[in-house]
Amino acid sequence: MFVIWLPRTQERKARVEFLAKLLGCVLFGLIVLSVFFSSCDTVRGNPQSEANATFQNAAAPLLAKYCLDCHDSQTREADLALDDVGFDLHNPQQFGVWEKVHDKLQAGEMPPADMRQPTDAERKLILETLYPRLHAASAERIAREGRVQYRRLNRVEYENTLRDMLALPHLDVKDLLPADGQAHGFDNVGSALNLSYVQMARYLEAANEAIDAAMALGPDPISTKRRLPALDRGRFAQVVNKGREAVQIGEAAGLLRQPNTAQAPWWWGKFQPSADGDYRLRMKTFGFYWDKGHVLPVDRPHVVTFLARRGQTKRPLGTFDVPGLSDDVPPIEFTTHMEVGELVEIWFHTMSDRVKPDRIPLEEYSSPGVAVEWLEAEGPLTDEWPPTSRRRLFGNLAVEPWSVGTGLREPPAPLVYVGSGKRAKRMRQKKNRALYHVVSDEPTDDARRLLTDFARIAFRRPLSDGELEPYLALVQEKIQQQYCFQESLRVGYQAILCSPDLLFLQESPGRLDDYALASRLSYFLWNSLPDGELLDLAGQGRLNDADTLRAQVERMLGDPKSQRFVENFLGQWLDLRRITDTQPDEQLYPEYDSLLLDSMVEETHRYFSRMLHRNLGVQHLVDSDFLVINSRLAELYEIDDVHGVEMREVVMPADSRRGGFLTQASVLKVTANGTTTSPVTRGAWIVDRILGEPIPPPPANVSAIEPDLRGATTIREQLAAHRENASCAVCHRRMDPPGFALENFDVIGGWRDRYRVLENGDEVERNTPRGRPVQYKLGPVIDSSGEAPSGESFTDINSFRTILLDNEKQLARNLAQRLLVFATGAGIEFADRATVERILQQSQNEKFGLRTLIHNVVQSETFRSK
Repeated sequence: MFVIWLPRTQERKARVEFLAKLLGCVLFGLIVLSVFFSSCDTVRGNPQSEANATFQNAAAPLLAKYCLDCHDSQTREADLALDDVGFDLHNPQQFGVWEKVHDKLQAGEMPPADMRQPTDAERKLILETLYPRLHAASAERIAREGRVQYRRLNRVEYENTLRDMLALPHLDVKDLLPADGQAHGFDNVGSALNLSYVQMARYLEAANEAIDAAMALGPDPISTKRRLPALDRGRFAQVVNKGREAVQIGEAAGLLRQPNTAQAPWWWGKFQPSADGDYRLRMKTFGFYWDKGHVLPVDRPHVVTFLARRGQTKRPLGTFDVPGLSDDVPPIEFTTHMEVGELVEIWFHTMSDRVKPDRIPLEEYSSPGVAVEWLEAEGPLTDEWPPTSRRRLFGNLAVEPWSVGTGLREPPAPLVYVGSGKRAKRMRQKKNRALYHVVSDEPTDDARRLLTDFARIAFRRPLSDGELEPYLALVQEKIQQQYCFQESLRVGYQAILCSPDLLFLQESPGRLDDYALASRLSYFLWNSLPDGELLDLAGQGRLNDADTLRAQVERMLGDPKSQRFVENFLGQWLDLRRITDTQPDEQLYPEYDSLLLDSMVEETHRYFSRMLHRNLGVQHLVDSDFLVINSRLAELYEIDDVHGVEMREVVMPADSRRGGFLTQASVLKVTANGTTTSPVTRGAWIVDRILGEPIPPPPANVSAIEPDLRGATTIREQLAAHRENASCAVCHRRMDPPGFALENFDVIGGWRDRYRVLENGDEVERNTPRGRPVQYKLGPVIDSSGEAPSGESFTDINSFRTILLDNEKQLARNLAQRLLVFATGAGIEFADRATVERILQQSQNEKFGLRTLIHNVVQSETFRSK
């Protein structure tokens, strides 16, 4: 019995209230203990363990002591009420809550700094009792179900699979398919890859288009060579305002300004590919400077990009330096793939877009220019006929012209593009086209043989008894209906290409068999199906051998197809796929152009490839002593003595502000909005993508900070006011410092000491790359200093990088986790954390080299299991 003595001066009511509060606290604590932990280690009838008793008796009171002031059913801070949450770790929702509690406590983020803190011993006790239970529950679920949900090929993987199966390296069908969902930062994660009726219909359409492209039933196309002069008997080949836009220089047409969209290419419209295939393109061109009637050498080399255009779609064919003025100017020459209906366009990136005023005669006008003498196109170039794609479908069966006398139904005309340029339209056109059919004396036997070989490759494993019969039945039905053999086979091939055995990776809980492992490895490093060597090793039962697996990883990383891994992994991890989502403001950033955009992405790809092939450590994520750039990037980065459009490695001094991904233009652009930069956006991106510690989204009632383009208020001043909100300050303390450190870099990655503004600034005496005065002004001076969450101060990007490099293991942990997600198609489970730590331990002696991390990911039990 408790006796509570209160001063006599207090009222009886006060005694009752005091007793009620005390009793409430006692009952509340008992409820917490009962609800939180009654089911711990007793799920499914298991008896409570000694460790669980320790957890109930020691950890639960600590959680009640330090957490319930903010996270009970009445306050529900961050929408979390711990007294309403059970402790059934087999319940995904409850597991997620306790995983979050564990992580917040481990990171020291909770309780908040202004609240009462547990001692180190108390925090350790809670973590050491939570961790083994979370790990055991996670591991049990993985053993029962596997980590990876039934995983469909995404549209990039499907396109690559068709390309490699059918020997069609330029096949483009991914845009026929709906966009894929994303989870855990990637679009190859099984939990985000559903399959709908619409997607199934699009898969059928894509498969049909691929089969059409692979058939190639006609005769060997005739290769021709045609030279198109820029001048025709002294006149320009197409209508050009000679007095304003071009001058004659010998046999060449000298352009004094960049042709506009309607005019370019003003002399190439007569060339159209006669058939799909490779073409050799050559152009005689040189740069010059027109100085009041005199042709002089140009002081700034020009760059030209060749584009293939169909409809509103353009794709780059190649970018080259334009030779200077010389008596012996070599032509630009390259080989590229082109298709019927495409036109060739050219774009000179460094030419002026100014129009010469009518009042100034050519003899008094000065301007840089590019002269073009001729274009030569040769093709299609064929090394063999029939092509490999046709042999993949029909083997060595003969192909003959179709006629009514064959007794077979008329085959459909081939799919072709009718018209060119903007008017190109894909359709089946029979007019003036001979029809062909594949000849088979034993159509059922040939169909069985061809379908068996095709399905074995498509399903990435041997076929089981009777598995082929449904596909063969579809073909036999068409044969009986007197369809041509290729059209009969089409339905079988189409069904195989849309079968679940192709569309989904076939994986069972537990350790992967050799065939499933071959597929997981190939879709990791090649984004496509396994080749013959992988399947042969799987058939021999050797692929699960550690030495064999390591040798195959080395072979695959040396294959050109590994570039797919580079591009797809970076495209999602570093958001490079979103680099065109924003367009830099033309007034603020007139130096931005398509050449700079292409160079940005290429720099990041080339840099990562060097990390991969040289096994460079994770410190190169944030710092390095070299860049991979061309003259366009060197101009942006203010680096001298880099000439030409080709990417090359440039050694940088120790105090350089460039180095690593953080200061690459591609990363700086995707973390800006096209008009201005935000330390919040960039900082949150770095904390998530580089450190692997994502920031939760802001509360719905917190408005975004809008940039002040007038230059009256800096972003730092706006954020200082924003952080006065206590609920905002917790996250901003982590994400603002990295953003401040990068504030000297503008939205396209250039260095700046002052902001560019459109009002309230100092005038700038500078011309744009195309010769016009700039319209922006210089605004407030930039302050890139700050304080990291650790309490360390920095003054600029270099001192901030030093802070990041002190956290090398977290950089490696994040990269290992990203690789493991991308490699397996599943997010990191709680039980996977031990796997990640083993990967780090195995990689530490190699300074967490990228290639070493990949090897250790592949060797891990997590990668080799569902």
